[in-house]
Amino acid sequence: MKHPRPKTTIPPDAQIGVGWYTREQWQRLIEVVGDRSKLNDTFEDWERNALSAVREIESQGRSIRKVMVNVEALMAWCRERGCRIDGAARAEYVVHLIKMTEEKRP
Repeated sequence: MKHPRPKTTIPPDAQIGVGWYTREQWQRLIEVVGDRSKLNDTFEDWERNALSAVREIESQGRSIRKVMVNVEALMAWCRERGCRIDGAARAEYVVHLIKMTEEKRP
């Protein structure tokens, strides 16, 4: 039986990041993930759902940042941490990429 995830409250000024993939990166992602059954069947389905989620979040006055994900880099990052390539790891990796970008800003 699946247990619902607890709702988390995101501060209104928090930056929201979402992993973004090219068609090629999406194809690579579905080859290597540990939670394939939780992902959309096709790139088109994923893109449609992702864009819908972005619009929904933006309609609430929130800003969202699309973070391009290179799956080979994600795989290396997960290997270094000894974790599966699943939804939690992908989300954590996006946060990692955002933090790295912010640290490089003057």
